[in-house]
Amino acid sequence: MDNPLPENRVSDRPSILLFMCDQLNAAALGCYGGPFPTPNLDRLAGEGVRFTDATCPYPVCSPSRASLVTGLYPHAHGIVYNVNRRDYPAISVPPTQEGIKLADVTTEGLLHAAGYRTHHYGKWHLLDEDLPYYPDMYGEHHEYAREMRERFESVRAAPRESWMDWYGWALPTRRSGPMREAVAALGDRWADARLADFVTKIGRLEMAPEETFDARVADHAAERLRAVGADPFMLTCSFNWPHDPNVVPSPYYEAIDPDAIPLPANREHREPRFEENWSRRIVADLGEAASREVLRVYHATVKLVDDGVGRVLSALEAAGRAGDTIVVFTADHGDMAGGHGMVWKSTHAFYDEIVRVPMLIRWPGRIEPGVSGAAANLVDLMPTLLELAGQTAPEGAQGESLAPLLLGEAGEDAFRPYAFSERVHANAANTRAIEPGATFGVMVRGQGWKYVRYEDGDEYLYDLARDPGETRNLAREGAQAARKAGLVREIEAWLDATGYRR
Repeated sequence: MDNPLPENRVSDRPSILLFMCDQLNAAALGCYGGPFPTPNLDRLAGEGVRFTDATCPYPVCSPSRASLVTGLYPHAHGIVYNVNRRDYPAISVPPTQEGIKLADVTTEGLLHAAGYRTHHYGKWHLLDEDLPYYPDMYGEHHEYAREMRERFESVRAAPRESWMDWYGWALPTRRSGPMREAVAALGDRWADARLADFVTKIGRLEMAPEETFDARVADHAAERLRAVGADPFMLTCSFNWPHDPNVVPSPYYEAIDPDAIPLPANREHREPRFEENWSRRIVADLGEAASREVLRVYHATVKLVDDGVGRVLSALEAAGRAGDTIVVFTADHGDMAGGHGMVWKSTHAFYDEIVRVPMLIRWPGRIEPGVSGAAANLVDLMPTLLELAGQTAPEGAQGESLAPLLLGEAGEDAFRPYAFSERVHANAANTRAIEPGATFGVMVRGQGWKYVRYEDGDEYLYDLARDPGETRNLAREGAQAARKAGLVREIEAWLDATGYRR
């Protein structure tokens, strides 16, 4: 990755390479002050714009992913829970949430119609109808599962305790001594927990790194780039990690010393409303040693992803396309990563650990490298990428284009001052229709402040400049009444502007 970026431009229209992660806490990356270097992403950050305050529109996988590709907030596109209809066939529950349909207007659909070659490799989590603009999609529970079926079956023949069942994958695992002790001390407390396997078997994955799903995703992306030719393209390389399964192969597992992981300063600050959340129970029941093992695997998977990003960027450079390709790196949401005494993503909170996401955008020669504190959100990527590609965002798109800011045509003060995130309950039929009066939690964040109103009316107000760990709730302090009222008005105006039916 030491080669200079090629200066040649082989197309009049820029191509787009989009890297996605699932459940990536921005603070896990070296370029965001993380505890371990991520050299390929750190280099990408130095060559492009690093957004320090980017957020997701919904701290759950599918709703945020749908917002990224449609430019609509979840209450507008209607995907407000995870789509498991075809992506996760091994889940023994009724189909949940309709996914992206052919009729949906998406970034890739519009670019495909404009002559771009469009490809998606890796996690999609929106699978519903087949989409012709993804002619060679490669996913985790169809294509990868077929590749690994022989291995999966041989693992299932081994004693059940030696493998993790992750939505039908049978993953051979080896737990550390502290992890085994913590799980043994649980007794039968998690006997009926549906996701217990994902936590009680955290450890080293007994597979070669090149056999993992994320490595295969990077392989497919690199192979496509080597054959891309001169046509404009949009290629999405979508990693599953650092999302569960919470296992990682050698040498990544050994690369992280769990005792060297710095624990967040706000880890002892907990709100009672989240004590029964699964993210909190993991830490409360397993203790610090096991929690460090969770974080060890988390940071090790981030290193594996960083290596995959490096391989794909090398393929882009070898193809001579780095100079005319916009590269974006982001994630669908974050992870608690020890904050507020929680790990993983299974909480109802709107803390920054789960809502804030990394966002890096590079376009050599066109985007001046730098750092931006704009209130960017994943919903903004559709209009941004379309404008940078010389296309027009569809009427009704609710995100705001970051292109003027990226191209130096406008400053941050010209961009909207606040970003929003939400949690909306799905209807009983699992369709994309939002019922009037649906239970609704919402967050507004910007100008150094965050206000959260949960579905039961509970309110939280944080001064992020003075209290970045969100440890002091100012919502009931009279001195902040006017500020809180102003942020409530921002929420109401946003709901009206985006067509939410109350």
